[in-house]
Amino acid sequence: MPTIPVTTKTVSPALRKAASTLKAAAVVSAAAILSQGQGDLEANAAAAAGHFDDVAQQLHAMRKNVLKEVLAQARPQVGTTDVDIDLLDRMIGRVDDGIALTKEALIQIAGSAERDGLDSFVQHIGDLGRALQDVAATLGEQPPSGTQPFLYDQFFLESMHDLAQRDWRASAADET
Repeated sequence: MPTIPVTTKTVSPALRKAASTLKAAAVVSAAAILSQGQGDLEANAAAAAGHFDDVAQQLHAMRKNVLKEVLAQARPQVGTTDVDIDLLDRMIGRVDDGIALTKEALIQIAGSAERDGLDSFVQHIGDLGRALQDVAATLGEQPPSGTQPFLYDQFFLESMHDLAQRDWRASAADET
């Protein structure tokens, strides 16, 4: 398949931003699942869904900028990597699909008084994180040598545990 030269200096910040936004979605999802009041649950779930949508928007904007950059270049520059644009499109499509499944799982949990479906959500957010990492790998981004890929499912579970341990009454008293 034909490839295009992609400037790594351009895509690296965009990928880091998408990864950070996905982490924020995981934390806000945990807050939504742990919410006691219906209003908090709805607000946190909506915020989490917004973060998931932002990840998709960031990846599509990055792809658009990559194509604009390629069209503007007469020849490849230093610091580029060859990327199969069809493969990149498929990888971003996997992220889009993962976002839809993850949001659907969050809605299922938020709509359940017993918070049924947590295992499904954990699986989907883990798959979504791996799909995002696959996009990064397609663009030549690799985790630093000797480190393990970030585990979004584990991060979500740890965030949920940390939020569950917090004394929310103390926070509410501070706000009044």
